[in-house]
Amino acid sequence: MPKADFVGDVASFDGTRIRYQTFGEGPPIVFGNGIGVGFRGLKLQIEALRKGFRVICWDHRGIFDSDRPGPGGMSVASQARDLLSVMDAVGVRDAAYAGWSMGVQVGLEAIRMARARFTRSFFLSGVAGLPGRAAVPLPFDRLVIAGLNRQAPRVVRSAWRAIGSERFFALAKRAGYVAESVDREVFMTMTRGVASHDPSVYLGTLSQVLQHDARDVLPALRVPVLFVGGDKDRMTPPRALAKLAKSAGGSVRTIEGGSHFALIERPGEVNELLWSFFSGC
Repeated sequence: MPKADFVGDVASFDGTRIRYQTFGEGPPIVFGNGIGVGFRGLKLQIEALRKGFRVICWDHRGIFDSDRPGPGGMSVASQARDLLSVMDAVGVRDAAYAGWSMGVQVGLEAIRMARARFTRSFFLSGVAGLPGRAAVPLPFDRLVIAGLNRQAPRVVRSAWRAIGSERFFALAKRAGYVAESVDREVFMTMTRGVASHDPSVYLGTLSQVLQHDARDVLPALRVPVLFVGGDKDRMTPPRALAKLAKSAGGSVRTIEGGSHFALIERPGEVNELLWSFFSGC
């Protein structure tokens, strides 16, 4: 796993302690991760980018080494304010931004709050808001959210640890959730990390992500923006990314054979896009 050059903590806007890590030296890139996944899930991207950039990551509130906030503290807006607090802590006034999955929404919310602090954005396998609508036609996304809030805590607790098992990995491949080419080590690191969390924190965060909407931020973006996703991604399908790119005046690239985990299925292609895009910093 990538070894951080520096690890620190910062008290966010509401006093919640947030753990952050930095890797490499050079122009800063803040990298927002997916739900329940720490910097280890970005291993292949960090190892590539740290050779020419300073990569800044953080643990989402309530996840890994960041403290759990009080009631009502799991909103995407709160996560975005954590991001800005980390930038302050490491002395970065402005930076490029990369986000994967949930990290796309957190990044857009931070841009809403402090537009001048972000010089360009690389959005990977994520949408601007209401992610259920990208994968599931209306009105079913609302039913999914309602069912999640009502039933998922009971259902998930009974099988939570199985998420980090070899059996789950095999099932995910058979179901087409991830491609056969997926990096097993990193995928297992991701899922075992998720399985180690309190399900109520994960599900509380997921509920907020499903209801969050930052689509209104896109038309006002005035910096380079690139949307990237796999052509087999059922959660953020290519048609959704194309629509977002058009709204933002940005570009879109499709990773052939990639799922929602294209970053660890086609890491060479993803990293090449990252390096090329951020070389303009």
